[in-house]
Amino acid sequence: MGLDFQGAAAVTVDGDVLFETPGTGTTWYRLASVGKHICAAAILEAGLDLHAPVAGWLPTVDSRVTLHHLLSHTAGIGHWQPGVPGFDIDVAMPVEERLRLMEQAPLIAEPGTAWHYSSPGYAIAGRVLEVATGQPYAQYLNAHLFAPLGATAITAGDPPAGRTIAEGHRDGRPVPTNDLTSLPGTRDVWATAAGLADFVTRLHTSNLPRVGELAAGHVPMITDEDGITTESYGYGLYMGTVYGKAAYLHPGDNPGFQTLSVWFPEQRASIAILANEESTDPLPILHDLVHGLLTEG
Repeated sequence: MGLDFQGAAAVTVDGDVLFETPGTGTTWYRLASVGKHICAAAILEAGLDLHAPVAGWLPTVDSRVTLHHLLSHTAGIGHWQPGVPGFDIDVAMPVEERLRLMEQAPLIAEPGTAWHYSSPGYAIAGRVLEVATGQPYAQYLNAHLFAPLGATAITAGDPPAGRTIAEGHRDGRPVPTNDLTSLPGTRDVWATAAGLADFVTRLHTSNLPRVGELAAGHVPMITDEDGITTESYGYGLYMGTVYGKAAYLHPGDNPGFQTLSVWFPEQRASIAILANEESTDPLPILHDLVHGLLTEG
């Protein structure tokens, strides 16, 4: 199968690689917001009370906000800009200062009353995990999520040393990396395409006691675009259908990157699309992979 885009894609079924873009198997990509369900999975694995006030861990956060609100985007916290006053993505700032601004940002809605997509909410959730476990976010993910699942081509924190790391591009030109990549819970997970597909399979077929909560459909929503529907949002995942097949999915968008992860529970199939050209639209690639490899007849 020929896919004409700058990046890598992989398809697995029952954990076996059905397709992988030639020549890209050892290249690692930043996952961007695909990492949200990974953050949620780590919090579930840590056994944290999702309905306890976040202020119990981070006293400056509004006392009405819970982890459930953060993970389901119902905390009433805005997105990067203008949702967090004083926060500039393109200006270098210590991680602790960024977290302080996010924790103290005014709410744009009452917690639990509306869905507002919020990466800052996930950064706060990542910080809660650190405080609750006493471990850095990346260390916890690597030791308590990736390693127990046997996922070896995915990591949190710094990109793996000695490996080929994809460089982000915009209109064919390299894009400088901003320091949000070091912010826990948002942009600091890396994988190969096959490594991401493998992790997703291992996660959803694991015996982790709370993994089912990721796709519990916490917030109803109806969208329909080009054969892809969403019916609800869980914890870091949209639930719906992809070309008629039940699916859990999440896209990612970083400067210089476009990413997409899709899990098909009935087929036990996983698709990972990791592009290091910002203008890439993953949906036509997904269409070709689904119809070329997962459609019978």
